[in-house]
Amino acid sequence: MNEFYIIPNNKMILDYNLILPLESYSIGFDVYYSVSEINNLATTHNVSVIINKFLHKSDIDNIMNVIKALKNVKYYFVEDLGLVSILPKSQVVVSQNHIINNYDSINYFKSLGYDKVLINNDLTISEIKDIIKNTSSHIFMYYISKNNLMYSKRHLISSFNEYKKDNLEMIGTINEKVSNHELIIKEENCGTCIFNSRIFFANKYIDELDTIGKIVNLSNMSIDETNIILDNLCNKEISKLIKVDDYFLDNKIAYKVGDLK
Repeated sequence: MNEFYIIPNNKMILDYNLILPLESYSIGFDVYYSVSEINNLATTHNVSVIINKFLHKSDIDNIMNVIKALKNVKYYFVEDLGLVSILPKSQVVVSQNHIINNYDSINYFKSLGYDKVLINNDLTISEIKDIIKNTSSHIFMYYISKNNLMYSKRHLISSFNEYKKDNLEMIGTINEKVSNHELIIKEENCGTCIFNSRIFFANKYIDELDTIGKIVNLSNMSIDETNIILDNLCNKEISKLIKVDDYFLDNKIAYKVGDLK
């Protein structure tokens, strides 16, 4: 069973299960959806909502009324654990970016009543299979995405422009000097995100990931990239069509200097 969840990069994409970024409460996406847009789509489509902005106490107070106005939402993908107390446990997908890496964490959340979690896609396929084997929770992962590497609530591009007397665009690319990797930087009203410009794909392991909810985040993708991805979600040889970054699936990360060989 392959279950795909699409985060659109334009509002014409209406296929598959949809994960819609909630307007004013999400960051790093290409399009955002108001309550009325979400409710309209939820009458004809399988719709979930993602809320990944850093939330202050006032945000949580305000969002309670927003959530009450949403209808027929399947899941809420939430990063701030302050939200889980105001949402039905059956609808919460705990989605702490880069945090959930092992089945002990997943099983702990399940003991609290939260049996849906988003795991980090920096894991090897062996580590992911170990998680699948040792938990009965419903697991999600970013199956295809330009991974979010950093999120700051600060307006980094604006601050740089002010300090350097420059005029950089609010969306652009930068090169990381050590690795010479191209990164995407995007400033929005509520902060700044940095993304890998290379696309992470887990397609070659689709059989091993058959029980996992596969999130396809089309944010920051070109039109050509979007079309190739949507036409080849199950293609294990998609690397023949587009440049693939799947290094982490086959190579364990050296977390400490002592791990480097």
